[in-house]
Amino acid sequence: MKNFLTLFITICFASGQSYSVSVFGIPAADVEQTIHDSGKIEFTTQNRGIFDLVWPAKNAYSAIYDSNSFALKSWSKTVKQGEFKQKVSGKVDFLGYLVYDDKTMIKIPQNIYTIFTLLAMVQSRPYDKLDTKWFDYEQEGQLGQARFIWADTSNTWNGKDSVMCDHYRLDINIEEEKNKLDKRSDYFMEEILAD
Repeated sequence: MKNFLTLFITICFASGQSYSVSVFGIPAADVEQTIHDSGKIEFTTQNRGIFDLVWPAKNAYSAIYDSNSFALKSWSKTVKQGEFKQKVSGKVDFLGYLVYDDKTMIKIPQNIYTIFTLLAMVQSRPYDKLDTKWFDYEQEGQLGQARFIWADTSNTWNGKDSVMCDHYRLDINIEEEKNKLDKRSDYFMEEILAD
């Protein structure tokens, strides 16, 4: 089965970013992203206010990647969403497998990318190096390809200054689902591939 995702992404160039998500002016969640020069990206999310009372969620994601190619080396997540809790970690071994929790091995292409390594890459490379190029993609055992389609570059106000931002559409095409790790995942990861 093929999943296809169209996601509009606004990318601003910075090594650390914090966002507050509001719904109709009501604080809903805080999201923080940190990119390290050593080749690591981290995301944390925490629901806030009434949203935290109704549906408490606190998630942490991280990926380590080659700082030149942005190919995945390892990644992990710790998820707490209401009663749902999940820890997942995977590491690329020297034989060309992505090994999850020391038990599930998935044969992968030489350079594989995840949503996190793609986000790190798109924030550091110029659009002409990314536009319409397909990258081998993996998400919790599912394999496919992903590409960025550049839309434009414009100035965006960040609250303090005008910042140049590239705008992209992200296409993800999952071609192989047989190795999917779990029937259920966290909301963020499920929605990336939602039909």
